[in-house]
Amino acid sequence: MDTHRAIALLLSPVTIAAISSLGVYAMYPDLLSLIVSFLLIVICPVANVVKKSLSGEMDILVPDRYARGPFFAQAIVCYSVATVLLTSLGSCPMAVLSLSYLAVTLAIAVINHCATKVSVHMAGLAGPATFLMILGNYPLGALLMALVPVLAWSRWRSGSHTLGQILLGMVVSVLITSATCLVAWSLK
Repeated sequence: MDTHRAIALLLSPVTIAAISSLGVYAMYPDLLSLIVSFLLIVICPVANVVKKSLSGEMDILVPDRYARGPFFAQAIVCYSVATVLLTSLGSCPMAVLSLSYLAVTLAIAVINHCATKVSVHMAGLAGPATFLMILGNYPLGALLMALVPVLAWSRWRSGSHTLGQILLGMVVSVLITSATCLVAWSLK
């Protein structure tokens, strides 16, 4: 396995979703919300990607822009269910995390469909890092944000994305995550 593939897998949106969920849990310990988060924010969105990868049907990194649509749709359903469930459980921080994932994924899916392949890896790192810093888990959020240049370099150097696609993933996720948090917590 080459270095860039190792970095992409290590800093995958799945890994970062697990770290983010644990980061929220560290501040707001609620085991049921953590379990729901792991099932619907971490595992459910990538279940079919993993299945197809294990069967040899496709690369787990889903390099084909047009093959991503069904996986975005699956993630949108998972994040929607998670948001409703976590809200009904009264887990506001975890529900807003899920809502952030939902909003970013919707935007990225539209951009991917209409314009260009966006770096999901970059969105999956920069958005949750932003969320954790806004939530108040600044050390973990800052640590994740410090990894953004490493991941950006790797995704560009491997030829997976152009610099514009990487920047787009980062900017979209940071702006939408920030706006989602602002709106969700102003309604609280």
